[in-house]
Amino acid sequence: MPVARRSAILAGTILVFALAARPVAAHQTSVKYVTVVVTGARLDVTVKVAPTDVTEPLHLPNDARPTATDAAGAPEVAPYVARWLAIAADDQPCTAGPPTARPDADARFVVVAFSATCAVPPTTLTLDFAAFFAVDTRHVAIVHLSSPGSEPADAIVRASDTPLVLRLDHPTTGFAAWIGAGIAHIWQGVDHIAFLLALLLVVMLARARAPIDWELRTPLSALRRTAGVVTAFTVGHSISLALASLGIVTLPGRFVECAIAASIVYTAAEDIVRPAPRGRFVIAFAFGLVHGLGFASVLAELLPPSHIAIPLVGFNAGVEVGQLAIVALALPVLFGTAWLVGPRRYRRVVLPVVASAILALGLVFFIERVGGWRITGM
Repeated sequence: MPVARRSAILAGTILVFALAARPVAAHQTSVKYVTVVVTGARLDVTVKVAPTDVTEPLHLPNDARPTATDAAGAPEVAPYVARWLAIAADDQPCTAGPPTARPDADARFVVVAFSATCAVPPTTLTLDFAAFFAVDTRHVAIVHLSSPGSEPADAIVRASDTPLVLRLDHPTTGFAAWIGAGIAHIWQGVDHIAFLLALLLVVMLARARAPIDWELRTPLSALRRTAGVVTAFTVGHSISLALASLGIVTLPGRFVECAIAASIVYTAAEDIVRPAPRGRFVIAFAFGLVHGLGFASVLAELLPPSHIAIPLVGFNAGVEVGQLAIVALALPVLFGTAWLVGPRRYRRVVLPVVASAILALGLVFFIERVGGWRITGM
């Protein structure tokens, strides 16, 4: 078997396993909202959860869908949720009082509230979510801390972030946390990564005059083409992310997810059939609008009820940072491969193999999302 063909098959195999091995579930994450109000040595804590998060203390199957009213009325629910959070002030544990549970105003969530007493008014507050993440490491906690005389602080807590340490005398705006949330989402989004790779597969190729059918662009030319395509994608998803997050544009979640999968299929198929397509910038922009709606579905779960400017800008900036990191890793590999095997072999062997793997993954996503099935576990 020729070396180029073996290299192409190996590259395609690695791509499939790399994408399929990522432990990603759906775009939506199980989000909990934690509010801590500090008044002297007293802390008033509320934890807002979905009724489906408390099926265990209700002795119901995991796929059960209890109402918020029923869940809040069960005496086991409040202690179960309150145990998720351990609080210390200046390294001294705070004593929590008995928790209560009630449905929220819309009867969509269960609000568990309790007070905690610390030995002294805290300057540093430690929130330990170890028990929370023991239930499910994919959970996310959105924490809002307020104290009289201090600016409020926001934080996004994932399994790797506990315990969370907050200084009351120097709170943060949470902007860095929102950037981190955007980076995490783009890196955990197999569909977004697959689409970016499909865009990058052909940026280094150019048609040549006979008798040579393909030639390799110069590194600078390939970089300029990459910048144009990625910028078009960025502008598209930034526009739709903002419009959807502000409630101006709303589309059904399943339709958006199916459209994202279709964008992968179309772009990968175009790579195979038309590897030097004109108008790739238009395609990148149009599909960027679709992917932005997918980003917005995640951000909508994380947004606080007010003051959304910082979360929106931070999350979008994080998406861009994560996206640029993917491009910085993938582009040298793809360009180097095309240079090693030659543009003709890259076009006829490597590109079709890798694009076919991406296309197959996109088809699986599309079938899953249309039918509501789970094939890959992603």
